[in-house]
Amino acid sequence: MAKKQATGDVRSEPAKLSWLRAAFHFHTFAYRDPRSAFASGIGLPVVSPTTVILGLVSSLFSIGDSEGAKSLLGSAHHSQVLIDAPSGVVFFRAFHQLRRYETLKYGSNPRFGLTKINQGTREYGLVEGPITIYVAVPPDQVDAARLALINLRHLGTNDSLCSLVGTVEVVDAPSPDVLYQRRDVFAQQVQREGIDVLSLGVTAVTLSTFKSEQPVSQTMAHWKMAGDRVDTELVPYVIPGSFQGTSRGRIYRKRKST
Repeated sequence: MAKKQATGDVRSEPAKLSWLRAAFHFHTFAYRDPRSAFASGIGLPVVSPTTVILGLVSSLFSIGDSEGAKSLLGSAHHSQVLIDAPSGVVFFRAFHQLRRYETLKYGSNPRFGLTKINQGTREYGLVEGPITIYVAVPPDQVDAARLALINLRHLGTNDSLCSLVGTVEVVDAPSPDVLYQRRDVFAQQVQREGIDVLSLGVTAVTLSTFKSEQPVSQTMAHWKMAGDRVDTELVPYVIPGSFQGTSRGRIYRKRKST
């Protein structure tokens, strides 16, 4: 089967986008399936496009480049993300303590301002090999995106710590071997090219993406990720490889390219 250029969350953009590539080694890795409860998060071997874009924005804010961060966020609905999954991930479940402040969200609260503590669980991953990120931004955002990738210290949860491997590169296009594709786009390609899906060894995961229109949060007082008017949506994505359950956790193995 001839290899085709993998495409991710493709949107209409006002100008040609520029692609950057960066590989990261993860010292600890945790990313929660956006459909799972925060107190009992189920791990995924890749992160969502929104996680990458917001991670880059956070990276710029952390080094004091607020203008670059706001500009990058302003083009989030045009940006594209592809992720080359790691060779494998061994997931295990760990307890963690949830600390929150008592609020007045639901009316009078005699414990207002005090700390609320309860227990939760989260799946962490031991990652084999790097996770490579491809991000496409408008040409005038390339410098900001490169600076953000260089200074990225975590991706996923705050304790999902990573280090840049090598340098950030500007590339013409992502590698054709990368499979990180919206399920509907992948299904059209399968039908059009007569691909045998079973021989590919793929898995569908649900990820969060920005909607194609201008984020409504830019005109709102607070960022809004859920509710009536949202900036994001949950979309099934196809990635290579499969999961295997064990008595103590799960193992993700990436399908090797043929």
